[in-house]
Amino acid sequence: MMKNVSYEEARDTISSKEIEQINTMKEHTSSYIGKIMVSILFALLLCLPAINYYPIYPAVACILIGSLLIRYVALQPIFKVTNYNLVLYLVWQTAAIFFMIVFLRVEADRYHLIPLVYIILGYGGSILLIRARVNTYVKEIFETTAKSGKKVFSNIITKILGAFLVLAVIAVLFYRGNKWWLMNMDTAVGNSSFLEYVVWGIGLFILLIGFTLLPTLLFSPSQYVKARLIGKYAEEFRKAYRFTEKEWYGEK
Repeated sequence: MMKNVSYEEARDTISSKEIEQINTMKEHTSSYIGKIMVSILFALLLCLPAINYYPIYPAVACILIGSLLIRYVALQPIFKVTNYNLVLYLVWQTAAIFFMIVFLRVEADRYHLIPLVYIILGYGGSILLIRARVNTYVKEIFETTAKSGKKVFSNIITKILGAFLVLAVIAVLFYRGNKWWLMNMDTAVGNSSFLEYVVWGIGLFILLIGFTLLPTLLFSPSQYVKARLIGKYAEEFRKAYRFTEKEWYGEK
């Protein structure tokens, strides 16, 4: 959809103040790299528990996260600034997905296919949600059309995830404050019915989806779209604001 956005439209969307801010912020790219590296360390810590059950998957996570870091460091300073939000999101999305596979261990799954299917669906679902949010933003900015179904859907999902995050925090605080009596509760269910198993299964499935898509709240459609447009029309913006190549792109 952004392929049809002209430079004139991009220039009207990205203000001169934003261009000046980006140009100033590119002088401090070391802080961006530092934040990414700290996030990567936490992400790797979240991925490590899975090594007890699926050694191959934490290795894959390390490769994915490592490649993200290498590609980010290789970017020119201005693109380090514009792509920071996207890389940060991808790091935490990877961490969430590879952390959740710990809870998908099934004895009968000898070939570890369940985590593989979950990883594929996890990335697929998050990409679809991100794409819907980006398309919604592009339509809001560059098209004067009525509210579409996709816009409503992406907004609803985002609000649900926000509510899920709040409930998760409340649940953690509640557990910490009432841990002593929760641990002493009699949870024995001698005659658990099929319906109870179904309810628990649905509840766990909802939790799995919620925690998998939670990192999408970090993603900013506006920053992503503007980063793509600046990348697409980098030379046009540079010439319009009369920057030299060194002033605009910076030094690696």
